Amino acid sequence: MQSRKKYSNYIALLVLLFIAAGYTACIKADNYAAPNATFYGTIYDSITGQPLQMDMNEARIQVLELSWTKTKPTPNPDFYANDSGYFYNSALFNGYYNVNVVGPFAPINSTQWPSVIDSTKSLTIQGKVQQNYTVAPILEIQWVTPPVYNSVDSSITATVTVNRGTKNPLYNTGAIKNINFYITGNAPYPGDASYDSRYTAIKNSFGAKDSVKVNGVMMANVFAFGQTYIVKSINKLAFAAGRTWWVRVGANTATSLPVVGTPYNYTSIQTITMVK
Repeated sequence: MQSRKKYSNYIALLVLLFIAAGYTACIKADNYAAPNATFYGTIYDSITGQPLQMDMNEARIQVLELSWTKTKPTPNPDFYANDSGYFYNSALFNGYYNVNVVGPFAPINSTQWPSVIDSTKSLTIQGKVQQNYTVAPILEIQWVTPPVYNSVDSSITATVTVNRGTKNPLYNTGAIKNINFYITGNAPYPGDASYDSRYTAIKNSFGAKDSVKVNGVMMANVFAFGQTYIVKSINKLAFAAGRTWWVRVGANTATSLPVVGTPYNYTSIQTITMVK
C-alpha cells in the first residue's frame, strides 16, 4: 500500500514537471533593455517667475512614447510634481515622447490629449534630460501683508489679493469656489491636503460685504478680484512660546480642468513663531 502511494506521487510529480516545461517553452524572453532614461524639471509660474506653489501630487506629467511603433502607443503611467513644482522620473525608456502637463493651470497641451496632441511639446528623452515648463496659473494669490499673530483674540490674520492668472478663455471665467486660510502646527506644508481643521478657515461664499475683527477692531472686508482681502484663522490658537505655525492661502474656481478637476492655487508658505 505504501509503495503504491509513492508510485502515485511520482507520477503526479512527472505530470507537473511536464506542464511546467511546456509553459516555460511558450514564454518569449524579454530581451529589451531596462528603462534607464531620466526626465526631470520644474514647473514655473509665468507671473512670478518662481516655482509654482501647489499641493504635493497636484500636478501630473503625462508622456506618450511616439517612437514605440510595434503597437499603437498608449500613455505611460502619470507621474507627479511636488509642492514646489519639481518632478523626476528615472524609469523611462530612451525614446521620442510627447509631453502633457496638467495641474492648477491652463494645460500645456490639448484638452483632448492624447488623441489630439501638440507636436511642439515632443522631445527626445535619452539618458538624463531636464525640461522646465512655464505655465499660466488659473488664479494668482499674493500676500499683501504677511500673516501676524493677534494677541487680543489669539488669531492669525493676513491680507492677500486674488487675480486671474491665465488669459485662456476656457479657464479664466469661472467664479471663485473657495478661498481658504490653511494653518498647520506640525508640518511645513499647509494646503488642502494637510491642515489643522481647528484653526484653518474654509471660505466658500462671498457676499457683497463682509467684516472681520482684527485685534479687537471690526474691519470691512469686501471680496473682489485684485482688491485686498483679509484672511483670519478660526478659534483661538493654542499659545506656546517658541512654537511655529505654517500658513498659506489657497483658492480655486468652479471651472473644471482636464484630469485634475478644480485644484487650488496658492501663495508662498509663511511661518509665525510665537514669542512672549
